[in-house]
Amino acid sequence: MARKHSWRKYINHFSATIMIIKNTLLISFIALISACSLTEEPVEKPIETKQLTHQPITQVMQAFLSVCENNQPSAVIENAEIAQFIRDYCETDSTNKQLKLISDIENQAIWPSDYQIWFASLTWHTENLRKQKITNFYSDSKAQKHEQQLLELQKQLIELKQKLVDIEKQRLESSL
Repeated sequence: MARKHSWRKYINHFSATIMIIKNTLLISFIALISACSLTEEPVEKPIETKQLTHQPITQVMQAFLSVCENNQPSAVIENAEIAQFIRDYCETDSTNKQLKLISDIENQAIWPSDYQIWFASLTWHTENLRKQKITNFYSDSKAQKHEQQLLELQKQLIELKQKLVDIEKQRLESSL
């Protein structure tokens, strides 16, 4: 019972830590994108790719944060592809799916440089989160293995104590 409580506490702590890291990074990205959007460079458009109108990236990122935190979007997303991307990205916990979603949205259109920076930042963040999840998975596996070994050692200790009690009992009986 105490062991289950300890694991729940560990998992809750890990989840809270990941959420804090995620929110901190996303807020940092908003500031970075805002600063970078001041030096936007024109992007040439190939004929086969569609050019869409784009609202300021800060509004998109605010909506992204709101949706990912399970709130209502604070800004209306004018671009249907971006709105769908945000919903899909925030609804899945699979970093593999999130990376595919980022790749897909990047290839859908010619995006302004601030959007490209945002996508690159999301990719970086998602890849790091994926690495942390993998590391945590292996750490959990090792912890479970160590816990199993500890339980086995505790069982052996109990058996040894019982044998010691039996030996002491036999010694006392033989001395009487």
